[in-house]
Amino acid sequence: MPVTALPLVCTETLHSLEESLDGEYALCRSFVCRYVDMWPGRFVRLFEAVASGDKDDALDAALSLRSSSMMVGAARLGKLTSDLIRDLESGCNSAANKKLTALRKCGNQTAGQLTASYVNVA
Repeated sequence: MPVTALPLVCTETLHSLEESLDGEYALCRSFVCRYVDMWPGRFVRLFEAVASGDKDDALDAALSLRSSSMMVGAARLGKLTSDLIRDLESGCNSAANKKLTALRKCGNQTAGQLTASYVNVA
């Protein structure tokens, strides 16, 4: 399935996260807010690790981004990050570098959609 066929945000996953938190919308909203707030720093850490060729730090940053993205339903960002992880694991740093622009764009769009459709909804 092409990555663009995936939704930026899967609302079913967000509802599942709420359920796993005993239906505590406020707690889930707080988690999503923290995810959105942490996005710029997560991307910078990943970008710098990939750019410097630090495979271990890049993998650590990418794995953290992927797992948190999947938790909040950021399906497209999770898939792009999985693709980046595959490149890093196989030693294709130049391919990983090329994916960073698309990853940044998708992450920014995802943070915006989460804010508009979940965080700022009363």
